[in-house]
Amino acid sequence: MAKVSVIVPIYKVEKYLVQCIDSIINQTLKDTEIILVDEGDIDACRFIIDHYEQTDNRVKTIHEKNGGYGASVNKGFDIATGEYISIIESDDFIEPTMYEEMYEYAKKLDADVVKTPFYVYEEAKKGKPEKKEPVNYTEEMEYMAPKDRLYSAADYPRIMGIHASLWSAIYKTSYLKENNIKFITAKGGAYVDVGFRIDTLINTNKIAWLNKCFYNYRTTNEDSTTNNYNLDAMIERWKEAHEKFLSCMDIYEKVGPELVWDEYVNTAGYLFNYSYKVTQKQLDKIKEIYQYIPDSVINNAPRLTKHEKKVMFEIKHKNMKIGHYSNKSVANKWWSSTLKLRTNNIKINLLKKMKHKIFRITLTLGGLYKIDFSIGKVWD
Repeated sequence: MAKVSVIVPIYKVEKYLVQCIDSIINQTLKDTEIILVDEGDIDACRFIIDHYEQTDNRVKTIHEKNGGYGASVNKGFDIATGEYISIIESDDFIEPTMYEEMYEYAKKLDADVVKTPFYVYEEAKKGKPEKKEPVNYTEEMEYMAPKDRLYSAADYPRIMGIHASLWSAIYKTSYLKENNIKFITAKGGAYVDVGFRIDTLINTNKIAWLNKCFYNYRTTNEDSTTNNYNLDAMIERWKEAHEKFLSCMDIYEKVGPELVWDEYVNTAGYLFNYSYKVTQKQLDKIKEIYQYIPDSVINNAPRLTKHEKKVMFEIKHKNMKIGHYSNKSVANKWWSSTLKLRTNNIKINLLKKMKHKIFRITLTLGGLYKIDFSIGKVWD
């Protein structure tokens, strides 16, 4: 049995695929099983992964039309034999010691899930240098996340509020199988990480956090589903997420305040995105899924602003018309200049909203305290 089975769903990523697979092949932990699942599209990916299968006996390939990201990962689950499972996006890449360090940490604590932060990666492009920075909550988690011990999502709800990042984690195979945890099989990707994140985190009290970045999350691939937003699909995913909580509302009351900001940003938040047109039908669908959310969860959400809570409540409890928001979509565009000052563990961000003379100042002190305030009038 391999220590870690690595599943890589592949679709139209010739440009990045070799870098991705090489980063897995060259891990310091050699006892791995590498499952490359090709969507069967007519491109060079099939020939690339066949080469790796022929030259490394740890590599297994699957070629077939699977019907989307979720189905591809599930196909990998079906044949995985490793003690733990990892999922890697085929346009990303990982640091050499990722599996060695995560596996050792998982074994030390007997964890069902080990989560880590990740690097936000931008390749050099058009005269701009390569950029690689830890995701913004890494510093916070260094101070706040439980260390060297296991916990549940209810014990530490913040774990539900960070980026889903299902790929900067490893999952015990027996845990996934015993709880029948799989991806939904919606075609085209369609944000299937929403349900998988919830399933993997609410069914165990053996979650562990290792506050070290290993995963390089590429943000410059224009073909990524992240860069091709589908509001209807996202609304459907959140509806499915709420249905998962119907049988455990006691847990949702604890973790919901962390999750609800993510839901707002990816649903009602698009009412104020100047480049995305939300329809009345979509607004009505958002209203439907907001009926699942207790008012107390919205009120207790630490990351929702007063305005965001107001928007959620009016959508939930009133029959809002899209015209009420349409004139604010463009008006809410930000022109910002950013100044970051660091001294030890003190970070100061100054953001200026030029168009409406709004000034926002954020001070983070050692990851423990955050002061965030704005000066100016946003809207009535």
